[in-house]
Amino acid sequence: MRADASFAVPVKLWALLCVFAGVTIGGNVLLTCILTGGALLYLVLQRSFRLAASYGCFYLLLALLLYGIRFHGLRMPVFSEFYVLMFWNLSPIFLVSWDLITTPPGMLSAFLSRLRMPTPFILGLLVVFRFFPTMRTELKGVGRSMKNRGLTTAGQLLVHPVQSMELVLVPFLLRVLQLADQLSVSAVARGAERPGVRGSYYEKRVKARDCVAAAVCAIVTASYLVLERSMA
Repeated sequence: MRADASFAVPVKLWALLCVFAGVTIGGNVLLTCILTGGALLYLVLQRSFRLAASYGCFYLLLALLLYGIRFHGLRMPVFSEFYVLMFWNLSPIFLVSWDLITTPPGMLSAFLSRLRMPTPFILGLLVVFRFFPTMRTELKGVGRSMKNRGLTTAGQLLVHPVQSMELVLVPFLLRVLQLADQLSVSAVARGAERPGVRGSYYEKRVKARDCVAAAVCAIVTASYLVLERSMA
């Protein structure tokens, strides 16, 4: 269901370019909420409801912290004002980038292959894009395994911190090595060494819905920049 509602890869790249240009060219940090609102809508249209809802709550928390810092002199010893402003300003880039990174690898490879990109470049880029989602999944698996064995209790973590770290790192590193072997075998089996343009089961052409989404991204960014200039 998620893949069917997802936009085509060119639209995802265009959306990332639009928000990056808006954040880079614009100078009004508070007005970046326009770009963030557009990015959240962008996720909702692709049915990424969980990500949009969770980050929306986080964004509201950032808004409250900014209000406290600006009007009540709020000071935080751990999470400083710099990080609040950074997350607030870069939120649209984070959202659109994460959507691009979590795109099925087949869609990315098919698009890059149509652009005549070299196969080593395509494989390297896919590995980079899938690194963080894959590592998160593996860490969750290790955490569930430790929880089933009663190794995540507060007493265990506080009394034996080094042993607890070892119980996480050893299976995690072994799993990473297994994934590396599986990835190389899978890449060869799927014709990674074959020259020429490669197709994909996940290949998705640009449709009218994608064109509308690309136009909306451009309009939102342009509106933000015009409003920012008028208020300067």
